[in-house]
Amino acid sequence: MNAPTSIDTGSGRAIGAILIDAGRLSPDGAERILRAQRERGLRFGDAAISLGLLKESDIQFALSRQFDYPFLQAGESAVSDEVIAAYRPFTHQVEELRALRSQLMLRWFDAEAERKTLAIVSPERGEGRSFIAANLAVVFSQLGERTLLIDADMRNPRQHTLFSVSNRVGLSETLAGRGGPDAVQRVPALLDLCVMPA
Repeated sequence: MNAPTSIDTGSGRAIGAILIDAGRLSPDGAERILRAQRERGLRFGDAAISLGLLKESDIQFALSRQFDYPFLQAGESAVSDEVIAAYRPFTHQVEELRALRSQLMLRWFDAEAERKTLAIVSPERGEGRSFIAANLAVVFSQLGERTLLIDADMRNPRQHTLFSVSNRVGLSETLAGRGGPDAVQRVPALLDLCVMPA
């Protein structure tokens, strides 16, 4: 009989089992972590990091698999690290974005109102609208919702650089009647997310 490798939250497989299957943790290491977890009253990931058996990126990887969130590791994707929802989906900032997503789903994307679009705007440059739009698009796509992020900032477009997609064809060509299907580009690392650059 195998010993449990962490507390299973009911939402997916245990973190330890995911890490063992991925080759990031040995069964002996999992046992050491469980002992430290019980003795010190720590969470599995905190115990593993304190023992030096895992890194934060390993825990993020396991959590993303457990909760079925797309998760990118630095260097494996051309998506900018400013898109924190893709790289660090379990941080405090991303939890706040998920709370915003929940409120939007309850109050704006109401099924009766049949609203399917949302505009992120601000009066000045540098107020964070590109950051919010990009990360909010990722947290919506993490629900398995097909999400299209349209960069309508014609003066200072940024979404193409954040997601490393071409800015040759996009919203301006579509509005001029010259845009085709290549105006919308899939983000390969994030399955349910597409971007239409400016």
